[in-house]
This record gives sequence, C-alpha cells and structure tokens, in this order.
Amino acid sequence: MRSGYPDEETDSALFEALLSGNYLPLIEHFPLTGDPGTEFQYSGLTSHWLGVIVARACDTDLKSFAQEHLFSPIGAELGDDWIQDRDGYYIGLAGMHVTARDMTKFGLLYLDDGEYEGRQILSADWARDSLQRYSEGARSSYGYFRDIGYGYQWWSGRAGDHYFNYASGHGGQYIVLLDELDMIIVATADPFWQQHDDQSWKHESAVIRLVGEFINSLPSE
Repeated sequence: MRSGYPDEETDSALFEALLSGNYLPLIEHFPLTGDPGTEFQYSGLTSHWLGVIVARACDTDLKSFAQEHLFSPIGAELGDDWIQDRDGYYIGLAGMHVTARDMTKFGLLYLDDGEYEGRQILSADWARDSLQRYSEGARSSYGYFRDIGYGYQWWSGRAGDHYFNYASGHGGQYIVLLDELDMIIVATADPFWQQHDDQSWKHESAVIRLVGEFINSLPSE
C-alpha cells in the first residue's frame, strides 16, 4: 500500500472508477500522489493489479492458481461466485467466497510460518515478512483496535495488552492472528457488496466491537 497510487475513497471520481470494473487502463490514468515506497495510502486497485501480475506471470487465472497452489493443499475450497473485471481478471481486491472454516485454515498458514499439517505450503520467510509492519499509523484507531499498521496485505493492531495481525474484508469479514496465544479468530458478516454507506459501516463497526472486546478480555501470558 505504498505504491504511490491514491486511496480511492478520498475522491468520488476515484471511487466510481473503483466500482467500474474497468481497471487496467487506470494503471496509466490514475495520478501518483506520492513517490512509490514512501507513503501509505490504502489502494484497493493496487491489490487488484497485484492479482493481475500473478495471473500473467504464472500464465493462468488467479482463481485456478490460488485453488491449485494455496487452497487445495490446505483442504480448502474457493466458492464459485468470485467475480471478474471487464478484462476477465478475477478481482484481486475483494469478492472471494470462502467458508469460516477455510478462512481459519488460511490463517493457520501464517500463524505456523507457512506450514499446514506438517507440509510447507508457503515460504516461511514470506509468511513472516508478510506480517511485519512496514507502515505505522496506517489507519486511525477505531473501537478497541489501536495502533494500526500494515504489512504485505495484512493489517496489524492492538486491543488491550494484545498485539495481533488481521485480514479485513468489507462488511465485517475478519481473520485475526494472535500469535502469543496461538489463537485465530474468524468473523463473517453481510459483505454489503458495492454498498458503502452508514448502514454497511454500522454493521462492520459492530463486528469490530465484538472482536475487539473479545481480544481485550483475553488474559495476558
């Protein structure tokens, strides 16, 4: 999230472009608002373009690649409803359908340094590097979630005495890794697809409060 591209939610025209599905031309048309590698700006399209890079580099589509090399090895299944952009690329920023149980399996990969049931699925170095904080103050504190930072597509924060990493999806989808307690917390909710208003944020805030209160209630080691 330090690519130099803008946060789409800062401008209505940028946000409309985010919802358009016509993404590849925006790599060229979106203005850089900072030097790459210097400033955190949450960019959903940057996540999508990373998915396009993977698909092109591996000469396949993102869903097939993810199922074969990531989800199948951990006994997980991607749903059939993952949508594609106008050029046929699976959306790299949102829209995956995964059960809570399979979300937990994905979280275990990172909690256990890329290993699942004795098999190394991801590079241990990659798993550890992904959970490092490369951006401090990435987002304002909200509810019990404090000291928000960002790594490689993973957020990090604190609730009470507990530090954690977490993946976050619109509407209240969460995978929370509490390494010190060897614990994973998963939450799912209405995704409010393409609905970004007070109602969707009200529901997401309730999930954040629930998860944050639970983490805050846990004893320290």
